[in-house]
Amino acid sequence: MSGKRKFKNLSGHLNGSISKFCFWPRFTGEYQGLSFSINLFPAGKNSPPYLIVSVLKTSSFVLRIYKEPMLAGLGKKLGIIREVKINDESFDSEFLIFSNNHKQTVDYLNNSAIKETIKEFFYDGFVELVISSKSLFIKKPNYTVDGDLSHQNISTLLQKLNLLARRLYGE
Repeated sequence: MSGKRKFKNLSGHLNGSISKFCFWPRFTGEYQGLSFSINLFPAGKNSPPYLIVSVLKTSSFVLRIYKEPMLAGLGKKLGIIREVKINDESFDSEFLIFSNNHKQTVDYLNNSAIKETIKEFFYDGFVELVISSKSLFIKKPNYTVDGDLSHQNISTLLQKLNLLARRLYGE
């Protein structure tokens, strides 16, 4: 089943619609009071296809989390990579964390539900979690239309993203 057809199925379950006039399939809507978007980017010459699921939430806090790659250790030793450490040995060794506010990062990631949710995203194949000034999003390469875009899976992802977004402001 194509991404657009899967989005048509989703529109029957979620409060959303397929965006017209986009270069790639995009589904937007509202879930638990927050606007969301789901974008399917096609494969490029040197990149795989990828899925981005985001919720719109403004924040002055910027946070990027990636799975810890093997070469990151060398970059850290050479001083090329400067990441935030949250004083949780297990989490710090598993992920690369970058932020514009060290204290807020430590406070935010000190919550066990937040850390567990982030781990679940990465265990499910997502490779990046970003909190930017306008949104919170996750990115997954080589997604599957039938598995990753099922109503149940998308609802679960949106629930988890809403949890992360709401905890930004202590809601």
